[in-house]
Amino acid sequence: MYALASRIRAALHRVGLGHALLRSPSTSAYRLDVDPGLVDFHRFRRLVSAGRAAAERRDFTAASQLLGDAVALWQDEPLADLRTAPAEHLRETMGNTLLEARKLLATNRLRLGQHHRALVELEPLMGADDVDETLAQLWMDALCAAGRDHEARKYFHAFRRRFRRLMRAEPAVALPPATPGAGERATVVVHSLPPASTAAPRQLPKDVSDFTGREPLLAAIDTLVQPDGTGVVALSGMPGVGKTSLAVHWAHRHRHRFPDGQLFLDANAYGPTAPVDPEDALGRFLEALDVPADRMPAGLDRRRNRFNQLLAGRRLLVVLDNVRDSRQVRPLIPSAAECLTVITSRNRLRGLTVREGVPSITVPPLPDTDAFALLRRTVGAERADAEPGPVGALARLSCGHPLALRIIGEHVAERPRAAIADLVDELTARLLDADGEDDEEASLRTMFAWSYQALVPEAARLFRMLGLYPGTSIGPEASAALLGTGVAPAEALLDILARMCLINHDTARRYRLHDLLRRFAADRAGEDDPQVRTDALRRLLDWSLLSGVNAVAVLAPDRQPVPDLPKATTVRPQTFTGDTDAMAWCEVERENLAAVGLWAGRHGFDRHAWQLPEILVEPFQRRGHQEEMLPLLKSALAAAERDGHHVAQVGTLNNIGTAYFALHDHANAAASIEQALRLARRIGFAEAEAACLHNLATVHLSDGDAALAARIHRDVVAVCRATGNPMGEASALHRLGDALRQLGEHHEAAAHYRAALGLRERTGSLRGQGAIHRALAMLYLDLDRPDRALGHGERALDIHGGTRDDPGLCDALITMADIHRRLARPDEALRDAEQATALSLDLADTRRRCHALAVLTDALTASGDEALAACRRAEALALIEEIDDPQMRPTRDRLLAARHPAGVGRGEGAASTSESPAPSGLAVADVVPLGGKVSCD
Repeated sequence: MYALASRIRAALHRVGLGHALLRSPSTSAYRLDVDPGLVDFHRFRRLVSAGRAAAERRDFTAASQLLGDAVALWQDEPLADLRTAPAEHLRETMGNTLLEARKLLATNRLRLGQHHRALVELEPLMGADDVDETLAQLWMDALCAAGRDHEARKYFHAFRRRFRRLMRAEPAVALPPATPGAGERATVVVHSLPPASTAAPRQLPKDVSDFTGREPLLAAIDTLVQPDGTGVVALSGMPGVGKTSLAVHWAHRHRHRFPDGQLFLDANAYGPTAPVDPEDALGRFLEALDVPADRMPAGLDRRRNRFNQLLAGRRLLVVLDNVRDSRQVRPLIPSAAECLTVITSRNRLRGLTVREGVPSITVPPLPDTDAFALLRRTVGAERADAEPGPVGALARLSCGHPLALRIIGEHVAERPRAAIADLVDELTARLLDADGEDDEEASLRTMFAWSYQALVPEAARLFRMLGLYPGTSIGPEASAALLGTGVAPAEALLDILARMCLINHDTARRYRLHDLLRRFAADRAGEDDPQVRTDALRRLLDWSLLSGVNAVAVLAPDRQPVPDLPKATTVRPQTFTGDTDAMAWCEVERENLAAVGLWAGRHGFDRHAWQLPEILVEPFQRRGHQEEMLPLLKSALAAAERDGHHVAQVGTLNNIGTAYFALHDHANAAASIEQALRLARRIGFAEAEAACLHNLATVHLSDGDAALAARIHRDVVAVCRATGNPMGEASALHRLGDALRQLGEHHEAAAHYRAALGLRERTGSLRGQGAIHRALAMLYLDLDRPDRALGHGERALDIHGGTRDDPGLCDALITMADIHRRLARPDEALRDAEQATALSLDLADTRRRCHALAVLTDALTASGDEALAACRRAEALALIEEIDDPQMRPTRDRLLAARHPAGVGRGEGAASTSESPAPSGLAVADVVPLGGKVSCD
């Protein structure tokens, strides 16, 4: 591919288009970006359009010139070296377009009396289609104009016999009258255009009177159907999402562009009766085009040929609604370039897209603002404005589904004396069945059921299972667990559901289910045996848990496994090749794993309910989602208590303490850890007792009691050495170093840091190594050795960035900004400080943001931007005053002192954040894995 791309670029460069071949960074695909005016087929189409317009103005000379120039552009077979199905179809379409242009050129030649030129140009075409009535009429008109009446009559009778034999109908051609005065400039009455209907077909349904929103989609269709654009557009989407309303509304807005009429067909792909057969559909169209019953061709191919002949040179809009698949719709698409076809389908018509290049637009639910507006119009503005809150609740209940909004609106409008607030619960309970009393087809359940009933059995089974799935998005692996099948069959079934628009693509291999369809699927799941449902959900829980365990084993190999795990007998858990792979999976599945864990606690799967949150501690710490972790951990604690699992209770209580600590709630952190400590002592869980003491000491250290913290950490180090726990020993040595550093014992602190670093290198704890390198960097800044701090800071930055540990990365950037400032590198200091400030905002961590703003203030001052430095300083001081935390006083003092720095830019002046005890309080407290070992990160 790269070699071919290079050769194409070289060829383009030779004609002055060296930069026309572009590569998309997101898909690695190539795109040719050139002015359409440089493409001969686009130039041809523009010339033909201009020639047709000139003919309509009766400027036949200009029309002939333009059409002649258009035809002259053709030199050989287009795309001659491509023999794929899409290329063959495009070649056929281009050939039909050329044929229509040549017929239009011959028509204008005859109108100018240039019958000899018309004969010369028509003769090569006469074998192209034995039953082309337009060609036959043009040929006879030209023969008669040239005085060759006998040949015209002979041809007429031969063509009539052939047409009647092949088409089983009478041809729409007429033998021109004799032309006794024929000569070079003689003019004739041209019969070559198909006879107009007595009235152009006007089959469009009535436009929706309260059509709301959809402007971006309407604009997208406008863009696609520009003169140089496509002649076919497909709209797909879930049942009832408004595809037909959108197509009809667009058609009404643009019907003036199609003076020869509009054809409309409900193909009935999904409904109580059978889908419309393409042959029958063409018969309906031919009837609308005034083909009498006795001249109606028999057979699909003959009807299609007749349809295309009648539409040649005419501007019609064809709307094909509720189409089942590409096979049903393909024969109904006119070949005439002047016609436009708009298709709607619940199915994504990939066949048309792949083979014919038909662009497809997915119609999504309405956005919140449009949903509210539509409901307001249905309910009545005065009533809706009086109760905007309940109306908003009902709009959200619909999830933007237009049919649901109309059902809700009619339900409310029919009860004018009821308060809208009183109807919310009723509609929530019975929305799927609402409004089906007098029109069963208007209910959501019926609309959804038609699509559901069209599914193959295995796809229907997966759809039902998805209704029970607690998460927000799902991939093939989790689907395979639900079904108890392999990943490949599950992915194929997901693809079927996506093509039917019963689920939506979220990302490349992930899918989402609309909330209303989820409710419908959950109702349908009631058809399955209860044991079948339970087994499917247990497989999902096992897959989620064991895949998470595999991820954490890669992310934190020093952590002990969760106890009492299920066996992987019925599922195949995810495996991971490295830290990045594992963390990416955790990020994708984070919300789903949390939802599955909460669901397990509510539905009697208590063992899974306390095991699943344990695997989420590591990724949640790395990405700073502790506020999401707390409710999950509290649910896990209740599940562990119901399960009677004391080890799980100890670990979960300790994890709750670490989450509070990360949120800077030291009082609740200490309370939870102390509760875990008491339980650990009661059950004789010595290692957990040491871990809880260690975490309490970390809280004391953050509260400023470094001496007490140091004493406890020394005891924990001794216990870990006695019990052979190198991970716990490394963690305790790290925090002991922090305490000694705060006490001014820098050399002893450095020794403990290095001992902890050695242990963490041996146990493979990358995050732990990064934290110690940062601690060493801050220690050397304390000793005024930024040169020695630099290497440790860079190592911390590399590790935390590589492990996607956002809190650690933010802290490392803060430290590196101080190091660069002390080394008189203002540009590097400013870069790191700005990145830290942005990351602290993403983390929603006010204290980290204050530290980052402090170093950014100093970096801006060092770079000479005093005005912006003053703004950042004021922002940080306002935040510190708002949170009112004594730990932030050193940072506040630094900001105030930096208003008049001395020697800034030479590595002097404002103190670094590492000179205060505050950053030590940013470290995340250690957790107790439920296997009983002390965690080191």
